[in-house]
Amino acid sequence: MINKYSAFFAASAIGCTCASQAGLIYSTNFEAYTNGTLAGQTAWSGIGGNWLVNGTVNTGQTAFSVMTSTVGSNTSKVVRMTTEKYLSAGRSKGYLDMANSGKWATESAGGNTTLVTEMSVYVGSGQSLACSFGLLVYKDSANAAGGLFISSGGRIWTSDNGYALASRTDRGAIALDAWHTLRQEWDSVSGVTNAYVDGSLVATYTTTQKGGLYSSMLFATTDAASGGTTALNGFGYADSFSVSTVPAPGAVALLCVAGALGARRRR
Repeated sequence: MINKYSAFFAASAIGCTCASQAGLIYSTNFEAYTNGTLAGQTAWSGIGGNWLVNGTVNTGQTAFSVMTSTVGSNTSKVVRMTTEKYLSAGRSKGYLDMANSGKWATESAGGNTTLVTEMSVYVGSGQSLACSFGLLVYKDSANAAGGLFISSGGRIWTSDNGYALASRTDRGAIALDAWHTLRQEWDSVSGVTNAYVDGSLVATYTTTQKGGLYSSMLFATTDAASGGTTALNGFGYADSFSVSTVPAPGAVALLCVAGALGARRRR
């Protein structure tokens, strides 16, 4: 599939030297993790190196739990994501603090202002309440930017400036009871966002919140309307999570033009 970075890779292949390179921040398939809560498990050493978990779930449940389980056709370690007990716009999240840890400042230096978040998500049919599971970027600790979710109703959602239903746009249908790959490319400066599901581009849009990055996280949200019982839970599963940076398209173009001019002068 051709996307906005194809020109960068093509230019590199024909000799365009660009100083700004993609940088992997973190990647895991959770196999090295200990079964139990995701909270406190270490991704990298130093400040903000542990996974943080936020969400008020029902007694006996854990918001994000590492477990060895057969989910779909895969038997491996996965993270089970559990919805909050609140019926309307309740959310639970598991995240790494990339702002206070200094990870984002380091990895975004030199024009690498686009954050790429990838993960595999499994949402089963027959959920006990309406819910959605996926990933969400926060500009800072209080303001959500863009998200990409799969719902218990088999819908693909992108979100802007929050995670409530009113902040989402429906991007089409998807099969439940199957693993799907989500990829979100978010330019933290411009807010331009590309959302992919299973390698296909489903949306390009610009987020309202931009200009900084706090974290990109595993995310579960309750979509049911208020009323009824709070005793129900929705469950989804996450695997193969990674966050990385790539140069912003404008920075790539300038660097490649500079490289081409330099090569012409040397000739």
